[in-house]
Amino acid sequence: MRERSGLIKEKRFQILSLALNVVLLIALFVTRAELVNTRTILKSNLDGIAYRLSDMDDRITNLSAKQREQTEDLSDFSFEPTGLDPESHTLQAGMSITLRRWTADTEVTLLVTQSGRITEQPMSGSGGVFTTPVSLPVEDTGEVSFAANITAGGQTSREEVTSYSDRAVLLPLSPDSSGYGDPTDRGGNFQLKYDLGIRKQYGTEVIDPVFQVLKNGETVQTLPVKISESTFSSDPDVVYYTPASEEGGFAVSCQPEDTVELHLLCRDSFGLSYDFTACTYEIDQNGTMVEEVWPVTDYNVRVSWEK
Repeated sequence: MRERSGLIKEKRFQILSLALNVVLLIALFVTRAELVNTRTILKSNLDGIAYRLSDMDDRITNLSAKQREQTEDLSDFSFEPTGLDPESHTLQAGMSITLRRWTADTEVTLLVTQSGRITEQPMSGSGGVFTTPVSLPVEDTGEVSFAANITAGGQTSREEVTSYSDRAVLLPLSPDSSGYGDPTDRGGNFQLKYDLGIRKQYGTEVIDPVFQVLKNGETVQTLPVKISESTFSSDPDVVYYTPASEEGGFAVSCQPEDTVELHLLCRDSFGLSYDFTACTYEIDQNGTMVEEVWPVTDYNVRVSWEK
């Protein structure tokens, strides 16, 4: 009887345990369903918030645009360089600005700021479009900016037009990009492979390019160039040049604390000569090569006119 009673208790315990497991499993499914439902609700709420924020951002952007239209007179502009004038040593360009609103007595004056100096040029036009030729000295470096004084009904307002961080970007030839290998030092010889890309503008060509190697500021090598076979651009106005050696590089003997520079010298079809600093390397006291770039301008170039 005791054994039968024990079996009955054991079966009851198993049934109770199974029932508890079922209850726990049901509770787990219910909790999981609630979590999924809560996550869905939260995601929906977040999506709604994101949509409202995006809509609010669009409204702010549209409002800012409308406010600018109400407060700014300048609608559009065009600055188009055409080339160099060898006689005046200047870059020639045309500036055109379009106004949002104008009257019959509207007058516009272009303000050109370069090297801290401001020059004023009257602009001519009608129908809200005003133009004037622009001449910029190319041997000066640094920023150039343009603004316009707009006078109508006895009131004058100033509008900023555009600016360039360095006039070098406007030159007929400018460095585009470069490709090079890691410099090496073999037995006191500094070796480097280098390709320099040059961008051509205004229908000009690169004339008589050569590479020049300087050590401690003195020219130690002048190397002929060739078109690079390893670096190229899909832009037809960009050409990559490399030293015309078997490996497309150069080698120069160096000691600790020496400085090595690679330059590309050339001129354009207008007669302007260029000295591009491609790269500068300094050998430290331990013989380790450290790259140092010392830009003359943002575009690492000196220019001069042929004499």
